[in-house]
Amino acid sequence: MSQMLYYLPPLSPDYSGVASVFHDLQALTVIHDAAGCTGTYTGYDEPRWFGSASPTFCSGLREMDAVMGDDEKLVKKIEAALKHTHAPCVAVVGSPVPMVVGFDFKGFAAMVERRTGLPVFGFPTTGLGYYDQGQRDAYLAVAKRVLPDTPPRNPRSVNILGASALDGFDETALDALEDLLGGAGFRINACWGARSPLEELKSSGGAEFNWVVTAAALPLARYLQERYGVPFVTGLPIGKHERDRILSALSRGGDETSKGNFPPPSDPMPGEETTLIIGEALFCSSLRAFFEAQGGGGRVKIATFFPEGRDLLRPGDEFFTNEDEAIRALADPALKEVIADPLIRDLLPEAAPPRFTGIPHRAVSGRIYNKSMADFFGPEPDIPGP
Repeated sequence: MSQMLYYLPPLSPDYSGVASVFHDLQALTVIHDAAGCTGTYTGYDEPRWFGSASPTFCSGLREMDAVMGDDEKLVKKIEAALKHTHAPCVAVVGSPVPMVVGFDFKGFAAMVERRTGLPVFGFPTTGLGYYDQGQRDAYLAVAKRVLPDTPPRNPRSVNILGASALDGFDETALDALEDLLGGAGFRINACWGARSPLEELKSSGGAEFNWVVTAAALPLARYLQERYGVPFVTGLPIGKHERDRILSALSRGGDETSKGNFPPPSDPMPGEETTLIIGEALFCSSLRAFFEAQGGGGRVKIATFFPEGRDLLRPGDEFFTNEDEAIRALADPALKEVIADPLIRDLLPEAAPPRFTGIPHRAVSGRIYNKSMADFFGPEPDIPGP
């Protein structure tokens, strides 16, 4: 019960993370549930769904299906859907009920693959993990399955890793990243998370560099580095300092550690006022670097609910495993400002709360708010801060 949420809505789950990765691959994505989980993804987590032709289906799981395990019924549904969609691959994604009855997603995927002749991925997601964990697993599954051993090399090309719609990477943000790379003499080879179809992702091992833009894609970057020797840089171009750091790292072709190349922390002063940024950890780290480059704002800490961001935390930062831990951290009397999704405001103490700046995060507040990541890009972004 420690993960019970009393003030916040359910955070985007692992099955939404998997489905979001396969959205622009035009895969036939089948969420194995009775319709509620599919509705969560299509109605709240996925901004591209409305007006999209991406084939995402609910398996229509019913009580007797769960009890009797009628796998043939689901296979026939998938075969029928493939006749209409002509999808290049299939992703079968889990939900809480298949978890309870022990549905074998890997075995089922292998059976469907034999019947259809297409690549079929099975993900035993449960709805208890968060979206970043689902994205991590989906990125790695696709990379290990479809990337050739010896791809042709593409000089001056960059893969963008982790451009997730759940983190605000819409068309405007992707255009901004492409313009930034083009201005520095690079071009995009493939974009993981959006835009690039499956065939385009197959060339990823031949890129000259990888640019990681969300923490969920860090395991993918390490995999591509180990298998193909492709170096990576981590961060977002929030402010001149971060933009120049990223472009400099790409120009040098040097590797970064898993924590990226963010500036080291300064030692806190006793009683020093603190700003706390809560959200996706890579975005928070780049935003902190922007504030620290400006100087004079006191100490800046970051916090996240999402496990894949733990690699980016410094000593003194926070990883929240539940709502109570966030409430305790927000009651710190040294806090002068909190920057987070607007719904986080409900966790602030009633007595003398810190100043609050709302920055929407789709994985927290769904479609209630909408903000493009592009709003933060540029040498002098207009961001309220410490």
